[in-house]
Amino acid sequence: MKNALRLYKIMLQHWGFLISGVFFMLGFAVFSGVGVTMVIPLFDYVFGSRDKSKIAIDDLPEFFAGVKKVFHEITESADGLISQVMAIFNDATILEKFKELLAATDPLFLLYLICGTLIAITILKNIFFYCNQVMFANLRGKTILALRNIMFEKYLRQSLAFFNVNKVGDSIVRIDSDVNVVNDQLIFPTFNILRDSFLIIVYVSIALSLNAKLFLISLIALPIFSVFVNYVGHKIKKYANRIQQQFSNMFSNIEEVFNNMRIVKAFSREDFELEKFKLINRKYFVFWRKSIIYSSINVPLSELNGTIIGVIIIFLGGSLVLSPDSTLSSGEFITFLLAVFSLLHPIKELTRAYADIRRAQVSLERIFTILNQKSELIDDPHPVEKKTFDKNIVLNNVSFSYNNSAEVLKGISLEVKKGEKIAFVGSSGSGKTTLINLLPRNYDVTAGQILIDDTDIRKIKLKDLRNLFGMVTQDSILFSDTIAYNISYGTLKKVNEKDIREAARIGYADEFIEELPRQYDEMLYQKGSNLSGGQKQRLCIARAVIGNPPILIFDEATSALDTESEKKVQQAINQATQNRTVLVIAHRLSTILSADKIVVLDRGKIVGIGKHRELLKNCKRYQILYHLQFEDSAGNEQENVEAV
Repeated sequence: MKNALRLYKIMLQHWGFLISGVFFMLGFAVFSGVGVTMVIPLFDYVFGSRDKSKIAIDDLPEFFAGVKKVFHEITESADGLISQVMAIFNDATILEKFKELLAATDPLFLLYLICGTLIAITILKNIFFYCNQVMFANLRGKTILALRNIMFEKYLRQSLAFFNVNKVGDSIVRIDSDVNVVNDQLIFPTFNILRDSFLIIVYVSIALSLNAKLFLISLIALPIFSVFVNYVGHKIKKYANRIQQQFSNMFSNIEEVFNNMRIVKAFSREDFELEKFKLINRKYFVFWRKSIIYSSINVPLSELNGTIIGVIIIFLGGSLVLSPDSTLSSGEFITFLLAVFSLLHPIKELTRAYADIRRAQVSLERIFTILNQKSELIDDPHPVEKKTFDKNIVLNNVSFSYNNSAEVLKGISLEVKKGEKIAFVGSSGSGKTTLINLLPRNYDVTAGQILIDDTDIRKIKLKDLRNLFGMVTQDSILFSDTIAYNISYGTLKKVNEKDIREAARIGYADEFIEELPRQYDEMLYQKGSNLSGGQKQRLCIARAVIGNPPILIFDEATSALDTESEKKVQQAINQATQNRTVLVIAHRLSTILSADKIVVLDRGKIVGIGKHRELLKNCKRYQILYHLQFEDSAGNEQENVEAV
């Protein structure tokens, strides 16, 4: 219920459409009820037996004069419009006076009048219905538009830790499928409930005004019907939850297989993945089928309930009309019957809407699980604006763990001075990438603090902090857009073609870009698959430098490249790192021998800091890493050392 109220709060932001929709909905209900009451004069004063001597009205002016006279008699003692309206509603004789007017009207003229009135009422009713649909369509659309925007923003604000434990496929299902379910099976049925409730009020009012006792007796089957509806609704919600969970599993599986199709084909796992998908799809089908079975029970239940009520009314009402001293005319009984049977459709729609809403509650809960998710990375209440890097980066006794598990980093203390080139080395799992990710606050430290120019990075405005860094990762992540777009993506500043070309030059990407048919307007395929690994990485370097950040981070930027591509990328790195502070995670030690400082990590701890020669003499872990990569001969090793 709380989640539904929050959804309606979003909806109320567009209150103009809501009020207009309710107005037109109310008009539709009123005209629907008025149309039903036209049966009374039709059967009692057109087709019923009449005393011809009392007929005095046979044209429209005389009839309207009679109507005016009735209202004048009722309101002549009232002062003001409001008092006159209240007098009309409070007058107990108004119905009898209109009956006298109808009794004095020519039957043929009255038939023409009723037919014309019915046409006018039908036109007005449908105009109101159309306007109601347009207003509520706008309200639904704007609510879903806002909901998806809020959800996407919520995802964007989460830390990388959130995406480490939440599947991308599930996130897409929540934004797409779950929001569609809420739209189709909660918001839309809610509007229908409002419309059907107005219709029920109108038809119930008509039935009660004609014969309250008969109407109340006809409701004898309603409690039993309600028990069945509640039971079915519980089952529908249960299977709706299983359907959405299984749908998320299916979508996540598809997304994972398609993204890793090269591995699937490399190991001939097509049949295995097909059988795995069939199993997931089969479970989804079973849950879906059970949900449909329970949903389908609602309509027969509603029909049975309507039939029982109809039989009771026909039996009791018919007996009452046929009684010699009956006060219920045939026209009133038929109108009563029409009013009650007109109730059956909105009641059936309410039953269906109830089932839909029960089903949609699952999706609503899944949506608000995300909307209630608090990001670990938020700006300080009073953030510090920082546009420049002036002195140093200091890590004071920094520790970090993922989701309260074992510590990945333990007591890291380190200073990086402005203009230094710092390299981080260590075996896989030693904490190099984790340490680098702490600097732009992709994660927050578990203990200790990181300072930039003596300011805790948690105090710095997050956007300003990240603008200080340009990052090139091991995986060349590119978007399916133009080369110019991908390069300009690296800065929030407005850039022109000259800036893009300069960034490409620094990244040594201009040489291959200018050979492409459309050059900087060339569209990249999915993941930049129409470029080589080295070309993609040079584009990533151009993207990293486009905003002229004072600090550059290279996370094993050349580890996945062949020798020729590595050489070109290394040239791009050397060009890009001039006059900047540089942090490099190195896979190949040959690329960082000239670093100002090499930091050796092992099992989350710093086990050595210094230049290459110092570490080769004093750090056992570095010696092991070095010898593993340079084991050709002692002469080659010495040659490399002397080259530094």
